[in-house]
Amino acid sequence: MWIPIKKGINQWIIGLTLIEILLFNIIETKDDNPITKNFKCRRNGCCDQHEWCRFWASAGECHVNKKWMEENCQLACNACKTQTPKVTPSKKVPSKIPVPVNLLPNKVHNNKTVNLKDKPLVSDNLKHTTELPIKIETKHGKQRININKSQPRSFPLPISTTPASSHLTVLSHKIFQTKDTAFPKTTLRPVIQTIKSIPTSLQQTTVSPIKKSKNVLGSKIEMCKRLLDDPTNIAINIRKNNLIFTSEDNDGRRTLSLDDVIRSNLANACTPRLDESNCERNLCYNLYFRTMDGTCNNLEKPLQGASYRPYNRLLPPEYDDGLGAPVSSIKNVRPSPREINRILLSSKAVVHADDYNSLLMQFGQFISHDMAKTTLVPSSKCPGCSNIEGRCMAIKLSQNETNAKFLREGCIKISRSSPICGSGRTKPRQQLNENTGYIDGSPIYGSSVNDLQKFRQGKTAFLKLSTFGGQKTLPFDQSRCKNDKSCTVIFIAGDSRVNLFIGLSSIHILFTREHNRIAGIFKRLNPHWSDERIFQETRKLVGAQIQAIVYREYLPKILGSAFMSAIGPYKGYNPNVDATIVNEFTSSAFRYGHGMIQETFPRLGENFKNISFGSYNFVKGTLNSQLLVKQGGIDPILRGMMFTKLKRPQRLTSVITENMFESTDLGSINIQRGRDHGLPSYNKFRELCGLKHAKTFEDISNEILSPFTRSKLQKMYGSINNIDLFVGAILEDPVLQGLVGPTITCIIGPQFKRSRDGDRFYYENPGIFTPNQLKEIRKSSFSRILCDNGDNMNLVTKEAFRISSLTSCSQIPQMDLSKWKE
Repeated sequence: MWIPIKKGINQWIIGLTLIEILLFNIIETKDDNPITKNFKCRRNGCCDQHEWCRFWASAGECHVNKKWMEENCQLACNACKTQTPKVTPSKKVPSKIPVPVNLLPNKVHNNKTVNLKDKPLVSDNLKHTTELPIKIETKHGKQRININKSQPRSFPLPISTTPASSHLTVLSHKIFQTKDTAFPKTTLRPVIQTIKSIPTSLQQTTVSPIKKSKNVLGSKIEMCKRLLDDPTNIAINIRKNNLIFTSEDNDGRRTLSLDDVIRSNLANACTPRLDESNCERNLCYNLYFRTMDGTCNNLEKPLQGASYRPYNRLLPPEYDDGLGAPVSSIKNVRPSPREINRILLSSKAVVHADDYNSLLMQFGQFISHDMAKTTLVPSSKCPGCSNIEGRCMAIKLSQNETNAKFLREGCIKISRSSPICGSGRTKPRQQLNENTGYIDGSPIYGSSVNDLQKFRQGKTAFLKLSTFGGQKTLPFDQSRCKNDKSCTVIFIAGDSRVNLFIGLSSIHILFTREHNRIAGIFKRLNPHWSDERIFQETRKLVGAQIQAIVYREYLPKILGSAFMSAIGPYKGYNPNVDATIVNEFTSSAFRYGHGMIQETFPRLGENFKNISFGSYNFVKGTLNSQLLVKQGGIDPILRGMMFTKLKRPQRLTSVITENMFESTDLGSINIQRGRDHGLPSYNKFRELCGLKHAKTFEDISNEILSPFTRSKLQKMYGSINNIDLFVGAILEDPVLQGLVGPTITCIIGPQFKRSRDGDRFYYENPGIFTPNQLKEIRKSSFSRILCDNGDNMNLVTKEAFRISSLTSCSQIPQMDLSKWKE
């Protein structure tokens, strides 16, 4: 049985106070696009001067970026001239086309931070640069964001946990400095930032269209710049001055779609990265609405938190060869992930958190998919048990294996996460996040403007929904579901993982319906609004509702008493905080939710009794969306979770370790994924978090209370320094009033703080919504989402994630959307 940690609690709380510096002390991934050394040339001198020429050509760049491509990718564009062309070395970018400023070498500044246990948070040999992207000035006593200049600063400074008028407070502890180092110049496909004509998307304001005049557009941009003098009233002033631009302007910029990434992954076994964006050019839009890919949230560092970008890291990777070989693949110092999982993690025993229900687990999975999605090598590239270098890392089975399905396969097949193109050669292998690092509803809307048409109903204000069996569901090919015996349902949504489990699909459907519900009300309230305006206003509001649920209902239950020290009250947007997701969060710590999965879930009708179809096994509900549309819809699934006590996550149910997707083990995958990403050991993250550096297995007794568990750890690993992060962290007993241990708290808490404080569009940031609108958003709750979007949901628990008595939906507060009327 697991009980909250009491012994040594003060020690790790002090550590949590210190690790708030993780807001700043993040290792930004520095792998850059590869520099081609050997050009592909014909005898006539016609050349491809870059490794990515063919990929760019396949994405249409020969037409979109014709001049640069014909100079540098002549073969790929079939643009060879009869005369021998002059070969421009790839290391020199044409002077007329600027390289994105934030990707050029920066000056290196002193790095100041708090020292935990007299040791730095990152290794002393780690060298990186940083620059303050946004200058904060005061004018008339109000904060102003200057998007024109960058100023150097010392980095990072810790944030105090006590209220203060300033964002940054230096704590009186020992500090260390990183040594200065210079980074080599990189070769990038440049971004054309010259405006040839005024895009149609920028010709509309809230009242009257703007004429196709560069002077008019320029004056609008200048007016929007002046709004930055008073950022707390941007929402009011931008509406008052008719400066609302409703469409993104990506003219001259190469955006990425999911199809682009898939195509590159199949052809090149690596993933491309997103290009720079010119925020000033699209400033009026950027001040009021999010971009689809998250660029220009931070106006001076447009790629921070954006989709199709590398994960940051808390600690440098520790690949076996220093570049990309998985941990223990060469040195072989750690035991088999399957054996670790079978002996230490997998258990049929269930310990419940009596106060909470399984909706907490299901909402958590939805949020994890909002914040991160790692590109994987296609499973077709790993058909057997032989490990292809860089692509596959199958787990061999021991003589003690008892699972008949695994034995028939001969191994547990696992594909590696795809590397970002250019990484893993001279710099460590890095992985790509396909989603934005912001909590913005990306599972509903996607993370690319190029993908939006898949989910949106044409150019209307609404998202696509299908009608099937009297229900409104996510779109799917209904021709493949003709009868009960022949029915395959594959939903289409902003995140392709929507079909993993019918509980997850139900949450997707809820929020898609919520979008269309709000869009319909906005259309009636403001008939003069364009469909694009309605769509963007609705998307903005739905994202705000999700944020409110995360920070007010979800995280306080997960982190318990540690919530205030790990995240704390909101103090406003901080442009110096990078919201980019860290690798350790997605590849290990936030996977604790797998421990909340249970073997079976009931399905309850309106009377809260089992429906005729009965309960369902978790495995039966995976990759089986037809179960949702053919057996009662989302209401019975959600009611069933509402009255199923939450399972504590310290062990994994045998359903997901012995029968997941019929031939795999989710626990083993989690361990192997951490090794795949080069994550350091559990002991190093303990030290990072301010816990005692363990020299013996007895030294972790404050966090893992069971001597039996510690004994099994010692038997499996031998050395305390070999324990995998996922294993050690999930075995920790929970913090007081929380559900996870101190190490997971230390990693996910500051990440959610960064995702909040580094998000200019966080709903409580003054200027994003009007004060009256903000009051209404604060009424939002997951219970209200259930009431408004269930098929026939009339009774809910007042707090959706708690086990409690039922309340009529008429008693659940709801937003007054008339505050959006113009």
